[in-house]
Amino acid sequence: MSHPVFAVVGRVNKGKSSIIATLAEDPQVAISPTPGTTRRLTRFPVQVDGETLFELVDTPGFEEASRALHWLRAEDVTADARPARVAALLAAFADGDDLRDERTLLAPILEGAFVIYVVDGSRPFRPNYEDEMEILRWTGRPGMALINRIAAGDHAAAWRPALQQYFSVVRDFDAHRATFDQRVGLLRAFRELDAGLAPALDRAVRALSEERARRRAEVTTLLTDLVIDAVTLTREARAERKDALAKEALEADFHAALRAREQAARSAVAALYKHPAAWAEGELDRPVLDEDLFAERTWKGLGLTPGQLIAAATAAGATTGGAIDVAVGGASFMVGALVGGALGAAGGWAQSMAKRVAQATHVKDVLQGDDRRPRFRVGPHQNPNFPFVLLDRALLHYDAVLRRTHARQDAATVEAGGRGPTAGLDRAARAALTRAFADVRRDFRDPPRAAREAIHAQIAPLVEAVDRAAGGTPS
Repeated sequence: MSHPVFAVVGRVNKGKSSIIATLAEDPQVAISPTPGTTRRLTRFPVQVDGETLFELVDTPGFEEASRALHWLRAEDVTADARPARVAALLAAFADGDDLRDERTLLAPILEGAFVIYVVDGSRPFRPNYEDEMEILRWTGRPGMALINRIAAGDHAAAWRPALQQYFSVVRDFDAHRATFDQRVGLLRAFRELDAGLAPALDRAVRALSEERARRRAEVTTLLTDLVIDAVTLTREARAERKDALAKEALEADFHAALRAREQAARSAVAALYKHPAAWAEGELDRPVLDEDLFAERTWKGLGLTPGQLIAAATAAGATTGGAIDVAVGGASFMVGALVGGALGAAGGWAQSMAKRVAQATHVKDVLQGDDRRPRFRVGPHQNPNFPFVLLDRALLHYDAVLRRTHARQDAATVEAGGRGPTAGLDRAARAALTRAFADVRRDFRDPPRAAREAIHAQIAPLVEAVDRAAGGTPS
C-alpha cells in the first residue's frame, strides 16, 4: 500500500461522513440526518498536486454487531487467530445479505486499513457499544477512537474510559467546527497508531501546510485584483444633458458591475477552499455582508473611521487646505475637505463620506460622427473609503470561508461584531494604501505597477492575520 488508509467506522448516524468531509475537504461526501445514508464503501483520497497523501474510507454503520460477535465467539480461538476468524465471517456470509453492513465495513480493515472508530459524545455511553469495539479488536488492526459531537450535551467523560480499554488513542474532534490546525493535529495523532506511519503523515502535514500557504498567496492576489479593478472601473455613454433616465441607467450599470466583481471574487475564494460556488453566492448572516455593497449600514460598520481617513490622507501627502482626493471624471466627493490643523472640519468631511454611490458626470471630448450628444462617465469611484469597505467585506467573507468546515450542511452564517480588519491597520499601512489607491484611481486606464505592488504588500499581512485567527497557523 503506497499511502496510509483509514477506515472510518462506527454506528449509523454518528458523524462518520462528517469527519471524512472535514478531513478530506470534500463537500461531495454524503451527509444526512437519515440513518443509513452510507450503505457501501466510498474511498476519499486526500491529494495535493496529484499525490495521494492518505485515504479515508467511508463505511456503513454497524447494524447487527451483537449477532456478528456471537458468530465470532461460537468457535473458541486464541487471540492470534482472531483476525482469521473475522475473515471467515466475511467468507461465510459472502453470498447473501446477512451481516452485509458489518462485512462491508470490516473488509478494508482486513486489507490493512487503520481503524478510526467514531462515537457521538453528545449522547450517553451504552454497554451495547462494546460489541462493536470488541469486533474491531478482533481484527488486530491499530485503531483510534474519535469522540464527535452531533448535538448539545457532553458525555465524553463517560465515553473516554470505555474507549481507552479498546483503543490506544482517544481524541475529541468536532467535525463541524474543526480548524485547519486541529485537522493537522489529528493527522499527527494518527502517527501514534503505528511507528511506520510517521514518514507518510509528516509528509502529508507538510504538503497540506504548503498548500495552505499557496492558498493564502492566491487569496492575496485575488483581493488585490478585486480592489484595483473596482477602483479603476468606469462606464461611459452618450446622452442628452437633461436625460436623467439615461444617466441613472449608466450609474446603475456601474454599480451592478462593481457588485458583480465582488461576487466573482467571493466565488473564486470559496472555490479555492473547495466550497461550492453556490455557497459563496448565498447570503452571510452578518449586517455588513448581507447588506448590499452600497448599503448605509455596510459603510457605517466597515472601512476606516473618519479620523483614520483624515490621518491616512495627511500621512499620504494630501495638501493642507486642499481636497483629500481630486475627482477624476466621476463622483465628486471630498471637495473642500480640509486636513492638517483643520480638525473642526472633520464633522462635515465625515458627512460627505456618507455618499456611497457614484454619479454620472459630463466628460469633455471631441464630438465626431453622427452622435453629437455629450458623453458622460461614471467612475472611477472617488470616495477614499470605498476600497477599504470593499477590502473589509472581502476579508470578512474570506474569514467565513476558512471557518466553515465541509461537514456543515446548514446555511452559512457568521458571527457579528466589531469593525472590519482594515481599521486595525497601523498608521503607516493606512497611509500606504491610501496613497496607492489614489495613484491607481488617478491613472485608472493604466494603473502604476508600483501602486499595485504596494496594495498587494499591504493586503498580504491582512490575509495572513485572518488565516491565523481562523486556526490556520502560517507555515
